[in-house]
Amino acid sequence: MATLVDLGNYRRTRSQVSLQADELRALMNVYSRYVMRGEWKDYAIDFQPGYASFTMFKHTFDQPLFSVVKIRRRVGGLEWLVFNGKERVKRAQSLADALTYFDKKMELVQ
Repeated sequence: MATLVDLGNYRRTRSQVSLQADELRALMNVYSRYVMRGEWKDYAIDFQPGYASFTMFKHTFDQPLFSVVKIRRRVGGLEWLVFNGKERVKRAQSLADALTYFDKKMELVQ
């Protein structure tokens, strides 16, 4: 026997994750550093049930270079993930810790 599920109620149970103003400011600071270097040219912000993502691109129609994702864990609150393409490269409890992945030493080009 099949069980009927009201999708409207099911979708409402998953709480929306959003980016706070200070989190968005920190992400835009990292993004602007790489834009000044000429490495990134576009970004996208996406909100889905259970996560919010900030994605950086080299060109508008390219594959994503990096994504910073804020997810709601089933137990234990929020978590930050950094992806390089489809590969997860960093997992952190705070955005500041996750963004340390992008702290590369500046190189002098002659």
